[in-house]
Amino acid sequence: MNSPLRACSRIIADRLHIEPRRDELHRMDTVHSRSLLLLRRFTSPSARLFGVLFALTAFFLLEGAPTHADQSRDEPLPARPVAIEVDMQERAHYRLAIPSVIGGEGASTVTDVLRNDMKLGGEVLLVAPADFPDSDLRSLQIKRGLWTDRGIQGVIKGELKGSGNQLTLELRFYEVGKKEGESLKEVYRGPASGLRDFAHRFSNEVLRVITGTPGAFDTELLFARRLGPGRKDVMRMDYDGARLRRVSPNHGISLLPAWGARGIWFSRLTDLAMFITNSAEEGRAVLESEGLNMGAVECNGRLYFTSTRDGNSEIYSSSLRGDNIQRLTHHPAIDVSPTCGPHGEIAFVSSRHGSPQIFLMNGDGSNQRRITYRGSHNQTPAFCPDPAQSLIAFTGRDGGLDIFTLDLKTKVYTRLTQGQGANKDPTFSPDCRMIAFHSSRGGGGIYVTNQDGLNQHRVLSGHAETLRWSPRR
Repeated sequence: MNSPLRACSRIIADRLHIEPRRDELHRMDTVHSRSLLLLRRFTSPSARLFGVLFALTAFFLLEGAPTHADQSRDEPLPARPVAIEVDMQERAHYRLAIPSVIGGEGASTVTDVLRNDMKLGGEVLLVAPADFPDSDLRSLQIKRGLWTDRGIQGVIKGELKGSGNQLTLELRFYEVGKKEGESLKEVYRGPASGLRDFAHRFSNEVLRVITGTPGAFDTELLFARRLGPGRKDVMRMDYDGARLRRVSPNHGISLLPAWGARGIWFSRLTDLAMFITNSAEEGRAVLESEGLNMGAVECNGRLYFTSTRDGNSEIYSSSLRGDNIQRLTHHPAIDVSPTCGPHGEIAFVSSRHGSPQIFLMNGDGSNQRRITYRGSHNQTPAFCPDPAQSLIAFTGRDGGLDIFTLDLKTKVYTRLTQGQGANKDPTFSPDCRMIAFHSSRGGGGIYVTNQDGLNQHRVLSGHAETLRWSPRR
């Protein structure tokens, strides 16, 4: 076995605590890394599972180099015309001021959430507090001229009253550059634990007033996090990194999460197999068979998932109960990573043209066709959930791993990252304004950016993979 493939096998064995016998590992030297026929050579169940994982991992990690046929057919992925600067807000021209919310404990939390939402949303340019008029910061009322003289177009003011579980938060949005009086006013009542949600909801409505489309700031991110050898958990958090908590059992390997109507879908790896479960099922397998069942996503009232139950890696669908299983792909190549589109279509990754590329098919498996024709190694597709937009984001290998989008109508590719570490696993916010992804830069973390790749901000440090943005609440 060549050294990269042997290193890959060592990594899998170390992380998953699955170790084939020495003679079985030796047999892998004579088998191509992608060939799942190697399973027939392994006698122990753990070694058979190791073989599947080895083949799939080697396929995705080590086979990015194009064949000669690929080089003559496919253009390279595009470069960015200019370097990306973190914190850039060049695209935003609406000047918005958010003075500190008036009140005691908790007021600073509301202020911070409002400012951070507007910064990450990328639709406005936040005015620095140093440019606020000092004489108009201590009241919910506003002196319009003091703000317009400074070129400010919008102002959010707020006041928090009460204590404990009896808090009243009043928030107002003034379009001082357009009209007298407030354009938006909301009063929220509840405990201190609800303040972040109140602020996110108001931010959503401010963007509705400014742009006609509400924000998606009261949403969450879902991902898997490696905690050490033999341990990986599914985690969820507010989109801005707050309120991080675990979803999966606090032992073993849980991965490949997805949002569902009744709970969160994820895969569980054992020494003998990988099965699919749901957070509402308390560990019970919903989909299982010999080999791998993984990466379930819910759409069209069904589950779509990858399985090796018939010997090769294929895409299947089932009912939400795990029965009525239908095989959707029938190809000797590797087919993985199904994901749902806003019109019921399914994107997936296949090696059927020689290297990993993104394909589309209808929900019943018909009309399978390739959609990425630039780059030699494209994977982890994620749709913009807005039916009016025809965007799909993905991870492309172009020297390193970077984030790209493809407009399915215009066939225009946009590169969002370049020269900033390894970037992977993109996911769109429900309004498609933001894209979250994991980057290795600065020690690693989850970043949020806009569709053009500007305005990149880290929202959580540490390892994360297979990010999924929640639907609107």
